[in-house]
Amino acid sequence: MTRRRRRLQEVANGHGLGAVRRVHRSRLALWTRPFSPLLTAAVGGLCLVLVLVRNPVAAVLLALLIPAGLFIYASAVPSRLPGGRQWIAVCEGGLVVTSEFRPARAVAWTDVREWQKAARRLGLETSDVLVVEAEGQNAEIAIGTVSRRSDLVRALMTRAPAPRNYQRGVRVAVAAIVLAGMLGWLAKWQFLPRHEVALPSIDKLGAACETPGIAYDSAAAYGGSPRPLVIYQETDGGYHHLTLAETASASSAINPQAADAVQLIACVRRDHDVAGRSSDTRCDYAYNNGVGTVYPGRMPDFTLYVEVAHYVVDVYELRTHRKVASRQIDGDDITCPGSVLPSETIYSRISDEAFHRLLDPLTRS
Repeated sequence: MTRRRRRLQEVANGHGLGAVRRVHRSRLALWTRPFSPLLTAAVGGLCLVLVLVRNPVAAVLLALLIPAGLFIYASAVPSRLPGGRQWIAVCEGGLVVTSEFRPARAVAWTDVREWQKAARRLGLETSDVLVVEAEGQNAEIAIGTVSRRSDLVRALMTRAPAPRNYQRGVRVAVAAIVLAGMLGWLAKWQFLPRHEVALPSIDKLGAACETPGIAYDSAAAYGGSPRPLVIYQETDGGYHHLTLAETASASSAINPQAADAVQLIACVRRDHDVAGRSSDTRCDYAYNNGVGTVYPGRMPDFTLYVEVAHYVVDVYELRTHRKVASRQIDGDDITCPGSVLPSETIYSRISDEAFHRLLDPLTRS
């Protein structure tokens, strides 16, 4: 039992009101304030945006944390009512009403006369009025917004403590189940691969590399040898098909011609968490319509150096999107591109020979 409840029980015992059955604590009527509709619309709109950009978990957390924060705010900030915050104890024989700055007041059920509900006004903290008999005359007790207000009103109407409201518990349980189901569905939508039956052309398999990826149910089954593998590299925010130059010792399974033959897909992305180290390769460029272009023998307008980039290569089974292998490699091709923008950073690339050394064993193992 909390100290507040013990104090209320002492007052109830002193006036013969019996055991305290329920304590209602005052709080601000936050959602009646003018900014509440705008806040609700803003939170809902932001949650919708997060869902559309495939971050539903953040949307759910936002939808939960903001109302929780508002509830804490409404319960913690000082009351603007005379007397400050209120605590109303519903006892077997009546009520005990106490405030922060006013003494406790005990009211027997036989002294309760009327409950006057105040008209709610936006932007104002209003209070209802409890009319009681005191010393042969009617007196008014202002009661602000309290927790579980419907139970308090029911107790005042029946002149007895309200029975436990199991409907509230059922609603909370149903809401928790719905929320858990929603979180599970959103987690699956965000983190588990989607399944598609139709297999696109071999140049349009890049969606298998994006988060959370796509499992193509009609792709070739994984197994046997060789295992045809296709390479997709992240460029300009998407994954694009990369065809390697064949060498005499290279595996022909690295460049399949048809999508229905592909068993593996290698997704190549630059690791942005690893800072590139500058190489000694100097690239001189002259301006040509705002673009830097290599002109041998011409005085350069600007100079860039190639940075050695670190790449992550994740290999998936195309049919199930199961990760088969993950490799890390530094770009070994540090040649200068033919043209760049002046503000662009030049990164090293993975050569065809390095790709073959890295991935050919996966097509034969």
